[in-house]
Amino acid sequence: MALNMENDPLIYKCFPTSLTGPALNWFRNLARGSVDSFRSLYNKFISQYYRNKRPAKDILSLFTMKQHDSKRLQAFLTRFNLVKSMVIECHSSTAVQAFKLAMNWETPFHTSLVVNTPNTMDELNERADGFVRLEENEAANARKTSIISMEEKSKTKIRQK
Repeated sequence: MALNMENDPLIYKCFPTSLTGPALNWFRNLARGSVDSFRSLYNKFISQYYRNKRPAKDILSLFTMKQHDSKRLQAFLTRFNLVKSMVIECHSSTAVQAFKLAMNWETPFHTSLVVNTPNTMDELNERADGFVRLEENEAANARKTSIISMEEKSKTKIRQK
């Protein structure tokens, strides 16, 4: 397509292949003859979807984040990475430092980060995977223990009756 930027009919025919969902429906509902050039289509598209654009964030937004005590690592990691993706020109090592400051300090993962700080967010995410699995395993074991405890209480009540 880059070689055919001046070929409006070709671009206009290929453009819908890049759309899905509501954007494709919007395109299909354009009135016949309402678009006379790709520039016109571009302008209509931008005016339709410009309000959906998320504003860029600055690096301060990473340094003001906090992991709440009750939040699991996976949820916080997802939220942190989402905000990081909206920060323009965020160096990976800076993001790692912001993540360390935002973490709940009483967690084993925070201790791991203090003892051996990763150089990049990719390294941090890889290491976090193990701790996420550990949290999930502990939660599953707690659920099993709770179910067994409830069953034992139920059996005790039945015996007492």
